Amino acid sequence: PNLPVRPFGSEEPGDACAIEMVMACLRGGVLLLGACLAHQAMSLKTVAAGHSEGKVVKSITIDKGPAEHELLICNAYASQKPLAVYRSQESRYLTGDVPIAYKECESFPLHLKQAESFEFEHGDLKVGTFATTGLPQASTTLLLVPVRRNSTALSAKFMSHAFVWSKTAQVVVLDAFQAATEAGKSGTVRITDRGGEREGDKGEDLRFGSVVELGPGSYELALNGGTSKSNVEVPMQTTESSRHVVMRVGMDAAKSTDAASYPQELVVFPQVGVAQDSAASRAGELASAAAAALLAAVLVAVA
Repeated sequence: PNLPVRPFGSEEPGDACAIEMVMACLRGGVLLLGACLAHQAMSLKTVAAGHSEGKVVKSITIDKGPAEHELLICNAYASQKPLAVYRSQESRYLTGDVPIAYKECESFPLHLKQAESFEFEHGDLKVGTFATTGLPQASTTLLLVPVRRNSTALSAKFMSHAFVWSKTAQVVVLDAFQAATEAGKSGTVRITDRGGEREGDKGEDLRFGSVVELGPGSYELALNGGTSKSNVEVPMQTTESSRHVVMRVGMDAAKSTDAASYPQELVVFPQVGVAQDSAASRAGELASAAAAALLAAVLVAVA
């Protein structure tokens, strides 16, 4: 089934986007379990004890340890010039001396902090800033995709998605194509299972802005419908818990400008998936079990 994309950012004035993954796990002194704890790795500790109506009440706080996030940046900014990414808090270029070229993806393992900002530079011009806040405590993959706002502007906008732990492969399908007409905005991605036993399988359509889970196997993807003239099939091999990005990229230049047009193309990254580290990926599940056990002990103490 097509599931919705889980964005972790939102547009702000001045081309700044904020990573919004705030999970409130303490509300009114009551520890909340469920999806919140399922996707956060935390260590819980008792910090104080008091009395309420003659009963012992233990208060609990969350001790947030450092989590390593994988920041996956896929460049859908239509231009012959690559994008450099500058990490302001460390006063260094995340991309080093090799900026990210158009249609390329680069992965960066980082210990992200609150209120960090990443500046995206197109040559000598800063085209956009992405700021972080309320980062998830659990180690996870955060996808960030810079896109040109339109063919007449150099400023960037951002698309984002936060992957969650899953035993099956996850594929996020995004539309970064800048169409000049409404017809150009239509279309889907056709996926065909090439490793199955069914002959003549015509495949299924994946909607843009959705996430699908797939079993391990070999697949082929291609643009379908819309104004695309490309019938090139891109292979993709999934493994258990692998994470993939499928993007339609390109840009129709306005006739009133001298801007270059970029054809519709399908980008798949990675084409051969790698299973996620089970120890790191299941940190949220372990934290949930630990929190449940601690909550049970607190309830016994209160009773």
